Amino acid sequence: TLFPSDHRQCEQAMSEQSSRRRSRLIAGAIWGALLVAALVWIYVQGLSIREIMRLVYEYVVDNPFAPLAYIVIYGLRSLTFFPAMWLTIAAGSLFGFGPGLVYALIGENLSANIAYFMARFFRSEEHAQDDKNPRIAAFRRLLVEQAFPTTVVLRASFLPFDLVNYACGLLRVPWIPYALASVVGMLPPMITFVSFGATVNLPDLLSQQEFSPEQLIDAKQLMISGGLLVASAVIAFFAHRRRKTLAARAERNAGTDSD
Repeated sequence: TLFPSDHRQCEQAMSEQSSRRRSRLIAGAIWGALLVAALVWIYVQGLSIREIMRLVYEYVVDNPFAPLAYIVIYGLRSLTFFPAMWLTIAAGSLFGFGPGLVYALIGENLSANIAYFMARFFRSEEHAQDDKNPRIAAFRRLLVEQAFPTTVVLRASFLPFDLVNYACGLLRVPWIPYALASVVGMLPPMITFVSFGATVNLPDLLSQQEFSPEQLIDAKQLMISGGLLVASAVIAFFAHRRRKTLAARAERNAGTDSD
């Protein structure tokens, strides 16, 4: 009598797996079609990144719900891979340093979390097999066990923003440490970009072809990021030692109980 039940459970599991795969394919196709349509429109209009940023600025500055419009645009940015640094600078120019920092922090973290959950949604059973690769498995174990300090290190290392977001989602880094570490890791460069944006007129800045946001990453910014890297490494080291000590103590207690 067990076999029919097992057979039904197996069929149900296969049906759910097939449904998830179909949902991912449909969502991926819609996302890809919209992205291609946007790229075709940009090509036909002959727009550059600076011109797109100017359109975004003009839309937000004239919007009666400017903060909300800015946050929504920043959140959806992760679906288009538009450079995040320009939007962070725009926060200072649009709202001033204090409010701009708050709105940029909300928008950038919304963007990071949308990308994270998109990656988790699209992670298939085939990607799960990657954990059998010793290097990937070891890196994923580090991310899971030391999620907070490792994510801070990734943020402070100036790795591409979207690469970190999607990679953490694909590797299933625990969400709460990822979200908290993202706030800590994003804040130092964000302060630099927003404070710069608050001192300039963004439309005038966009007309200066020689300017690039990367120029704002100066020695002071690198020192702050270096400090975050060192602090994160120290936290990870002591957390690892504590975990080993607790594991050894539990093993000794188990041996004592068995005696």
